[in-house]
Amino acid sequence: MKKLSETANKNPFKIPKNYFEDFDRRIINSISSLPNNVKKIGFYDRFKPYLLIAASVTILVFLSFAAIKLLGPDKSKMQLSEVLNTEYSQSYINDIDILTLEENASSLVLADEGPDVNNTDIIDYLLLENIEINDIYEQL
Repeated sequence: MKKLSETANKNPFKIPKNYFEDFDRRIINSISSLPNNVKKIGFYDRFKPYLLIAASVTILVFLSFAAIKLLGPDKSKMQLSEVLNTEYSQSYINDIDILTLEENASSLVLADEGPDVNNTDIIDYLLLENIEINDIYEQL
């Protein structure tokens, strides 16, 4: 093999004569000989990635909505129970009369443990609560 010092001043590569003069013509001839088949990209091929993204987002939204509906709390049952609760409490309040209250109060309060209250104290309290005097006398 030759040493680097022997080849340092010499150019080992050679170019044929008139190579660059004919270079343009040869390239043009080789390109023009190729068939001119230009493939047009269709609408579907151009927008295929965007359609795939839109489809995947749509599926994701649909699955999320279905999961929330199936696994989330059932609001219709909660609203129904609230309505029933409200109706029941209103009907219960409307059904209570004074006699029922007196019976329940007398069964709960024992004579020994109850406060010492007389009729005048009750009448004074009811008058402070803006209850008519005629209603008080009807109950006594």
